[in-house]
Amino acid sequence: MACDPRSPHTKVEPISLPALTTAFRQHRADTLMSGMVLIWGFHFIVAKDALAHVDPQTFNALRFVVGLPIILPLAWRGRHMLRLSRRDLALVVLLTLAGPVIYQIGFAEGIKRTTSTNTALIVSTMPAWTALFSMIVGMVEVRRRLLGGIGLTLGGAVLVVLSRSESGLALSHDDLLGSALVLSAAISGGLSDVFAKPAIDRLGAMSLAIWRYCLTAVAMIALAAPELSALSAESVPPASVPNILYSGLLSNVAGFLVIHFAIHELGPTRMSSYFNFNPIIAALAGVLILREPFSFWLLCGAALTLFGVMVVRRNVYLRRPPAPPAAARVAETAGR
Repeated sequence: MACDPRSPHTKVEPISLPALTTAFRQHRADTLMSGMVLIWGFHFIVAKDALAHVDPQTFNALRFVVGLPIILPLAWRGRHMLRLSRRDLALVVLLTLAGPVIYQIGFAEGIKRTTSTNTALIVSTMPAWTALFSMIVGMVEVRRRLLGGIGLTLGGAVLVVLSRSESGLALSHDDLLGSALVLSAAISGGLSDVFAKPAIDRLGAMSLAIWRYCLTAVAMIALAAPELSALSAESVPPASVPNILYSGLLSNVAGFLVIHFAIHELGPTRMSSYFNFNPIIAALAGVLILREPFSFWLLCGAALTLFGVMVVRRNVYLRRPPAPPAAARVAETAGR
């Protein structure tokens, strides 16, 4: 006789710790990226608040500097895996300049000029750019729905760029410039993720993450050298210190390590799909905490952008190598 699951005598087997550990190991990349979504979602308003008092390039330099005490010990401990040939070093430098460096500059300069909600929505187009560049280099198959999803995403981004809550659909110089800077950051991020995948698989996720973090930190410090030379207590208010620590330790250090690990485990397209959820958290946090304005056109842009990236995510198919001709397969089978 089968036991009634509602019976008080039915025993429910507890989930064991080894089972939880195994499940985490199987889905650790997805789990880590889910945690980063929350960190990045709140990072938009954290950065927006800090940039109201700190110069963008100074902010970038400081938040990378505060992460170095964590990254440098990791580099020293794994120094054997950080050895690169001249060719690989040149490749890593190029990937860093085309990716994190451009992204960090565009992000900081852009969010200072527009709202955190706009920034989050435009950054959410990154999965579409990743998919587009993946198609161009032949990583994924070209599908009509995939192209349609990219078009919807870009259309939503245009509405976000043009939206202003107080006067409806209109052009604002600051919003337009800020949104353009953030959009360039999203494009560079998508392009960099695609071309970083082969390097990560060959050199290792941790190795490339450490190299790119250190190189980005050097670039940020160099760009902010004039501001840093004249840095004073008045330049960085005490209220901005927690924001810089949050940005540097959680968003930057954890973000660099998790992203490179996720690209290796999940691939660039699936990894970047997690950026779809950033605007939901950032928009709610921006409106509720920072009292940022909300408009009908911003709502339309948000809906169109999110719908577009969902279509992109569901219509990504990896391109498989062509199967050998039938005659070759028969000859190969006969030779075994």
